[in-house]
Amino acid sequence: MSLLRTDPGQAVVAQRLDALREFLQPCLGALLDIGCGGGALSDGLAQQGFHVTGIDPYVGSGAPASRVRGSAHALPMTSDSFDHVLLHWSLHHVPQALMGRALGEALRVLRTAGTLYVIEPEPVGSWQAVSCGFHDETGVQAMAAEVVNHLVVAKGCSRRRAYYFSEDRYPQFDAFVDDMMSLAYNRYRVEDIRQDAVRDAFEACAHEGAYVLRQRIRMEAIQWPKNFRSDNS
Repeated sequence: MSLLRTDPGQAVVAQRLDALREFLQPCLGALLDIGCGGGALSDGLAQQGFHVTGIDPYVGSGAPASRVRGSAHALPMTSDSFDHVLLHWSLHHVPQALMGRALGEALRVLRTAGTLYVIEPEPVGSWQAVSCGFHDETGVQAMAAEVVNHLVVAKGCSRRRAYYFSEDRYPQFDAFVDDMMSLAYNRYRVEDIRQDAVRDAFEACAHEGAYVLRQRIRMEAIQWPKNFRSDNS
């Protein structure tokens, strides 16, 4: 049974790697994971059959995926070198003025007939209710969606979409705070998270002995027209 839904209103909970594995099928070719963080997802995809290179300003060492330190808007890779390019929860972390350039770089390194995958969270679900009090990403998420839409329309790309809900469970509020503060890209303080309003929103997520936070995820697979190279020369 499929984990994904084409109707966002019918999205169901799925594990991130399972949802991505279904959406990326078939698991063939070279894949660039832009904004891979520490590389855990890159390693998971490598174990599924992709030849994965992960790139991130904060990337660490590890295997089986290869790792490169670098930025989305200035990829240190040669053109036409990947069959798949993935931005998984990362486009909205690119500075807004550089989002378009980051997609241009993704296009540059993608081989003809390759596919760009853009996976982005949406401000729907209990995650939004909790995080908006200290780290509201509604604006940058909307900007990321707008930049992708502009590219698809401007270049005449085809696009496939699917949706699911990501789920995280925490035993208590302190564990949530520690998780948020561990993120390398955070721009908030611990006292911002420990506000009463944030704690109250978190406590409202209690379910079966844990605190369950869910967020809807939009998955987009974009393919370029056959003449896109000449369009971007």
